[in-house]
Formats: sequence, structure tokens, C-alpha cells
Amino acid sequence: MVLPTHYELVLASIDFIIICSATMSTGVIVAARHGEREDYVQRDAGGNWVPTAPRPWDPPLSDGGHEGCRELGRRVARTLRRRGLPPVTVVYSSPLLRCCQSAANAIVGLKEVAGDRGANLEICVEPGLVESLSEKWYRSWCLPGSDGTWGYCAPVPEGEDVKSKWQVDTVDVHPMARVSIHELLLSTIEMERSLQESCGAAIRSTFENRDIITKDNSTALHPIAESFQWCSFESQKMQKARAGAMAQRLAERHPGETVLLLSHGSPVTQLFEQITGKHWTAHGVCGYTSFSVYQHRRCGIVSKGEGEALSWTEIEINASTHALEETSAEYKSGAL
Repeated sequence: MVLPTHYELVLASIDFIIICSATMSTGVIVAARHGEREDYVQRDAGGNWVPTAPRPWDPPLSDGGHEGCRELGRRVARTLRRRGLPPVTVVYSSPLLRCCQSAANAIVGLKEVAGDRGANLEICVEPGLVESLSEKWYRSWCLPGSDGTWGYCAPVPEGEDVKSKWQVDTVDVHPMARVSIHELLLSTIEMERSLQESCGAAIRSTFENRDIITKDNSTALHPIAESFQWCSFESQKMQKARAGAMAQRLAERHPGETVLLLSHGSPVTQLFEQITGKHWTAHGVCGYTSFSVYQHRRCGIVSKGEGEALSWTEIEINASTHALEETSAEYKSGAL
């Protein structure tokens, strides 16, 4: 088989050939972690946000987190410009509050740098970008004494077996941990109201007379089909499969666009693993508002007619404004 000169051979085998066209449209995915969390700020100051919170599983950004995410938007816009890549055209977010707040603030920052090209951005809430629904996540908020710490365990009394710290009486678990994950997520209307109330004047000015959450994205890219709850957790294998599916479906839905997505430490690093085939340590711990930029190109599968594949290029990986202390909550919550 003779390939035209404008095609690049990517993979060949007896069964099929994958080719990428240099003339095919390319797209960009920018994957970012949310900003600083209020529960961690209070815990590190000696308090505990979780026990009195009406939604202890869904902490908001801290005051500093809001500004940090506006700076995230500015940094992303400048990075795309410096790399010769098109500006952000669509924004996706995890359905948890801190990520939607991060996305709204990032849009403010994008608009400051990109001008009119960022003027009409809205947030597409995507369940496939939600936090890893593992036992460690549930432990951070649903046990007596939970203070937001990832994988929280109660202190073990002196003389007791250290293994006992993992033992939990289901009676002691927060009642909302025993219901389906779907019941823990805000509706579109509830999230819109929460953002209007919590994100300040900059958000209200940017989104004056229009919605923050888009109403045109009714079809989720990766619905959460399983009824995850306490003792029915999402495994790491399932988390990685979810991240891989999100990368594929985002690229397919937006083949020639630049997509900014706001998610959490584990999903962002798992996305890196699925796109690059590398271990997450090559990415490094994902700090607040750190981001990675990936470019994708559509490839055609020839001979088998099995659909299209994607070729990925790493543009920028785990760009951050600050070094992480290995003892910090930010470091521990950003690692797999």
C-alpha cells in the first residue's frame, strides 16, 4: 500500500494500519486541577470544616482558591498563545463545587487575556470528571473525626493493633455515604445558584445576563452508571478506564477545538497515564491549579474499518506556579 506524502505512518501490523494525516484537524485538551480547598485551610489552621458542613463531601474553594483559579485562566491563555495554539473554546468541569468554582474563575482569567475570544464561555458539567470515588475519598468526609484528609483514619489508642484503624462500623458512617453517588451531586440549577452566590463580583460581572452553566450539554460524555457508595467503591482500574474514556470522547466531540477541563488530582494524573502510556510519577504530584496541555490528531484505521484512533502529543506537563511540600495536604491529595 502506498501512502500519500502528507500522511505519517503511526502503527502497522498484519491486521491493520493506522495513519495520521498532517492535514487533519488537530485539537487541544488542557487538564487542570481545582484551586485551594476551604476544608484544608481550616484543618491546617487547627479547625475542622467537615462536622458542621451541610455537604461535607463537597467543600468549596478558599478565598485564595478563587484568585488562584483566575490566575490559572490567565496562565492557560498565555501558554496557548506562546505555544501557537488556539484559545480555549469550551470548558468542562467535574460536578463537585470546588471544580465548578475553579472553572468559573478560570473563565474570568481567560477573558482577561483572550478578550472577546473568551467572552461567551460557559461551563459544561461532566460527571466523568468527578473525583475518584474510592474508599480514601469517602474516608475524607464520612467517618467520625473526618477532617478532609484523603484516606482519613481515626487515631489508634496506644497498645491497640494498628490494623484496627481501618476497621469501620457501618453505623458510624455518615448517612449520605450510604446512598448512591448520584444523590450527592448538585443539579444544574442548584450549581448555577451556588456559583452565583459564592464566586463574587468578578463572576457576576463576567456572566452578567447569562448562565454560568451551559444548558446545551444535556448528554454526558461518561455518565456514572454504577451506584458507588460506602463499601461499593470505584477501583483504580475503573478510575483509569474512566480517564481514558474521557480523553477519547472529549477529543471526538471537539476535534478542532481547545478544551479546558477542571478536575481533581487523581483524575488529572490518570488522564496523563492513559494519554501517554507512562506511569503517573513521570507527571508528578498534581498541585492546586497545575495543568497539562495535550494535542491530538485524528487517525484513520485502514483495512479493518474499525473507526478512528487518536495520536497524542504532550505539549506541557504539570505546569505549576509553586513547589509542593511533601508533608502538605495539597501534596498528599494530589498523588495517586
